[in-house]
Amino acid sequence: MSLKYPATSKTLLDKIASGDEISWDEFYLKYSPVVKAVAQYKGVRAADAEDICQQVMMQFFKQSKTFRFDPDIARFRTYFGLIIQSKISDFYRENRERTVDELPAIPVDTETETLFMSEWRKVVIKEIEAKLKQRVSFDTFQAYELYVVQKRPVKKVAEFLGCSENQVYQAKKRCLDMMHEIALEMNKKDPGLQLELSAHGI
Repeated sequence: MSLKYPATSKTLLDKIASGDEISWDEFYLKYSPVVKAVAQYKGVRAADAEDICQQVMMQFFKQSKTFRFDPDIARFRTYFGLIIQSKISDFYRENRERTVDELPAIPVDTETETLFMSEWRKVVIKEIEAKLKQRVSFDTFQAYELYVVQKRPVKKVAEFLGCSENQVYQAKKRCLDMMHEIALEMNKKDPGLQLELSAHGI
């Protein structure tokens, strides 16, 4: 089943713009892995990628007071991606004293975009799972977590949860159906990117 990728929560961005510290923490935890992955893919060392991530977040923090989310004008991921690209370019400009042979080759934009979107998809899977956890019972989500995410044997999961194997299978089906529903709801916010849930083992 092919699903369109949801846009970043407008509520989250609005809270950030108002200076909500908790929302900033949520934003950092959600998007810092995307920044670091792109930076390292472009040849930046892990320690330097961490510095670039801090710079990206600081830049977004400065601009968040004036940034207004409007999917009819530009998607948030496009806006955020430009900040990442800018900070990586700044990093290489500041290190021009190194010889050409020492500077790693920077992938073409299409390759970077592919990685960027791959990391972005990981964010949405986590977001969908968080919403799923709010909509199903604790036991149902735990069965999904153990059997689908952690890939434990159905017999072991059933024994641990004190239920039948059939109930584990039913929990899996319920959760996967619910995740598709959640994704479809979120897709209405962003008609751009196709997300293949099966590619993520879902």
